[in-house]
Amino acid sequence: MRKEEKIQKIIDLKDGIDELIHTRYHELAQKYDLSLEQYHLLIELDELMLDVNDEIQAPTIGQIAKNINNSQNTVSERVTRLENKGLVSRIKDSSDRRISRVVLTDEGRLLINQIDMQASSKFLFHSLSKMKDEDVDQLFHGLGELHKQMALMNEE
Repeated sequence: MRKEEKIQKIIDLKDGIDELIHTRYHELAQKYDLSLEQYHLLIELDELMLDVNDEIQAPTIGQIAKNINNSQNTVSERVTRLENKGLVSRIKDSSDRRISRVVLTDEGRLLINQIDMQASSKFLFHSLSKMKDEDVDQLFHGLGELHKQMALMNEE
């Protein structure tokens, strides 16, 4: 097999691993009684926290809806369901009481972290631990070299 073909196979394998991890996230979300839409909304909410003048500012329903390309009614219904589960809460904007902002609760953030840990770190660790030592050594060396090359290209 030519080097280019091997490289393409590596890319395909990496994409397959990403898909397996993504599927694991979805399975865990369902295990924690979240629909996929609710789980994605929690992730989106976590990413949308806005840093304004060194203060964290939570997004509005409208901002979330625009970002995920959904209607405000749909997002509002999902937020209500997440609010009923204690994972998010709505707070009034400090400068305009007519505006409600959505924030993750401590329980919501803990759940995201728990799912993330189980879906990626533990899943990957468990899978790697089942491999032969020499295969782990080769993977370790190869990924180290890949990281080094990517870092060098990033500096250019």
